[in-house]
Amino acid sequence: MTQIKMTKRQAKLLKFIKEYVKKNGYSPSYDEMREPMGLASKFMVHNFISSLEKHGKIKRVRYSARSVEPL
Repeated sequence: MTQIKMTKRQAKLLKFIKEYVKKNGYSPSYDEMREPMGLASKFMVHNFISSLEKHGKIKRVRYSARSVEPL
């Protein structure tokens, strides 16, 4: 099976999440991810998070705030 490459923006978001978790001990909120990525809406953050989850780069815990964990 061929591995799909991440986009530059997906890689940028993953890097942001990893650095945020390392610094704070918990994952950033969608608003905290939206601003540095220059995205207009939380929906776009959700799309990026879903893509990263499909790539196996993060794990998301359903029904929990700040629930993004880098793998």
